[in-house]
This record gives sequence, C-alpha cells and structure tokens, in this order.
Amino acid sequence: MKKIIWITFAALAALWTGLVTVALQLMHWVLAAIGAVQLPPGSSGVATSPELAWLAPWLGPQAMQSLQEGVLASVQGLNAILPAAAGLGSWIAVLVGIVWGLGVAGLLILALVLHKLAGRRQPTLPSHTVSPH
Repeated sequence: MKKIIWITFAALAALWTGLVTVALQLMHWVLAAIGAVQLPPGSSGVATSPELAWLAPWLGPQAMQSLQEGVLASVQGLNAILPAAAGLGSWIAVLVGIVWGLGVAGLLILALVLHKLAGRRQPTLPSHTVSPH
C-alpha cells in the first residue's frame, strides 16, 4: 500500500510539474506577443473610424470630438504600456513557482499522511482458528 501511495505521489507531482511548465511557457509566449503589438497611432484613422461614425447622429460635435480624443489617448497609452507586458514574465514566473511549490507541498503532505495511516493499519487476524479433525 505504501508503494502505491508514493508511486501515485510521484506521478501526480510529475503531472503537476509538467502542467505548470507548459502553462509558464505559454504565458511567456503570450506576453511576448502582447509586448510586440502596436496599435495604429494616427489621429486621422480615429477621426474617420467607422466604429465611431455610427455615434455621430446621437452625439453633438463637441461630444464626438471628445470621444475621438479619448480613444486616441487610450490607443497612445496602450502603445506605451504594451511593451512592458513582456517584462511581466519574470514576476509571473515567480508567482507560478510559488504556486507550484505549494501544490507539490500539498501533495507531499497528503502522501505523508496516507503513508502514516497505511502504517497504522494492522493485518486482520482470524477470530478463531479452524483445526482439521
């Protein structure tokens, strides 16, 4: 029984480690892709954008201009922030490492408890012995 507990622990720890490793690699790839993105910065594209043109009948000229300037400022702000996303990988890797360690520690504690419980189990002895006549 104890062998089964430790083999199961090793298999689950390996599976957990593999899952965390794949997730970490995927996260690095996504952050690198986000860091390489640049939104179009031109104000002329925002002013004639069909995404905003449908609002013109409901908004006054000043409100429309304000909305366009807000969208332009947002795009410029995102262009300034997006390259920093690639630098988040090291911080997230530390957090993922802590979560991985907590997961393995939890599995280890569970395996130790089960090991101790398996050691306490006593073999059942027959209540009476039958002797052949």
